[in-house]
Amino acid sequence: MQKSDFIFSIEELEKYLKIPLSSEIKDVHFKLLIPKYYVDLIDWHDPKDPLRLMVLPDAREKNTRKYELADPIGDITHSPVPGIIHRHANRALLNLTSSCAVHCRFCFRKNLLESSAADLQKSLAYLKQHTEIWEVIFSGGDPFTLTDTFLEKILNELRKIPHIKVIRFHTRTPAVYPKRVTSQLAQILRKAAPVTVVLHINHPREITEGFRRSVQKMQKANLMLLSQTVLMRDVNDDVETLKNLFQGLVKIGVKPYYLHHLDYAIGTHYFRVSVEKGKRLVQSLRDTLSGTCIPEYVIDTPGGHGKIPVFWFQNCGKGKYTAKNFQNKKILYFDEV
Repeated sequence: MQKSDFIFSIEELEKYLKIPLSSEIKDVHFKLLIPKYYVDLIDWHDPKDPLRLMVLPDAREKNTRKYELADPIGDITHSPVPGIIHRHANRALLNLTSSCAVHCRFCFRKNLLESSAADLQKSLAYLKQHTEIWEVIFSGGDPFTLTDTFLEKILNELRKIPHIKVIRFHTRTPAVYPKRVTSQLAQILRKAAPVTVVLHINHPREITEGFRRSVQKMQKANLMLLSQTVLMRDVNDDVETLKNLFQGLVKIGVKPYYLHHLDYAIGTHYFRVSVEKGKRLVQSLRDTLSGTCIPEYVIDTPGGHGKIPVFWFQNCGKGKYTAKNFQNKKILYFDEV
C-alpha cells in the first residue's frame, strides 16, 4: 500500500478536489482517511452522494447520543489477551492491526483504530491452548492492510495448530482500494486453504471494474467469497439500492452474508434506520430476489451478546425488542432512532 495513494486530511482533500469543504468538519475527532481511488468514485457536487456520506467527516458526529458506546458490541469484555476476541467457543477473532484503508464514518471500532495493543505471541499462545477453537477470523482494523510477508508468517503459524481448520478474513479494502488485492496476496491466502474472505461493501457503485478484478483474483485462488453490508440511512436504506447491490454481488460470484443493523457506535446516530423499516426492506427484497441474493439481517447486540437475526426479535412496544442469543439468554434491545 503506497502512502501517495491516500488522502489524510480535509486540507489534502480540498487540494486534490480543487473545491472548498465545510470548516465544521475539520475538528471532528475521528480523522479522515480515504484512498484517492475512492475519492474519484464520488460526485463531490452532490452533498447527498452516498459514497461521500460514508467517508467524509460530518459535523453531526460531534453531537453524540447517550446510548452511543465506545465499545458497541462488547469486544473488550471478550478479549482474554490483547489481539484476541473470543465470544463463541469454536471461533475467535484475531485483531493484529489498528490500520484500515479508509476511515468509515459509521465505524464501530473507532476506539481500536486510535491505538492497538495487539500482542502476537500472546495471541498465538492463546489459540494453541484453546483446542475448542475451530475457526480463526482475521479482523481489526483491516487485515488486508498487513503486509504480504507478515500475513504469510501468521498463516504459516496458524496452519501448525492442528485444531484450527478454517481461516476467515473480514475486509473492506477490496471495495475501497482494490489494487491491494494482488495475485501474490491471493496465492498467500490460497496456501492457507480453506480460507473465506468476507467483503465489506455497502453500495452498488462500489462494484467497480477494479473491485471485480480483485474478486476474480481471489476466485482463481479458490477462496470462498461472502459479503457484509451495513444498513444506513441515506446510503442504502431503499429496496432498489439493496437489490442492485446484492444482485450485483451474486452476479460476480459473491454470496451476500450479513446485512448489519447499525451498531451503537459513537457519533453515528445520523445513519440509523429503525428496526421496523429494516424488516420491511428485507421483506420487500424477498418479493424481488432469489434466496441466494438475500443476506441474514442481524443485530450485533450491545454488551457482547453476539449477533441475533432481526426477525428473531419480538417487539415489546415503545422501541423495545427481546430475543434469545446463542447462549439462550434473553436479550433486551432498544431501537434508538
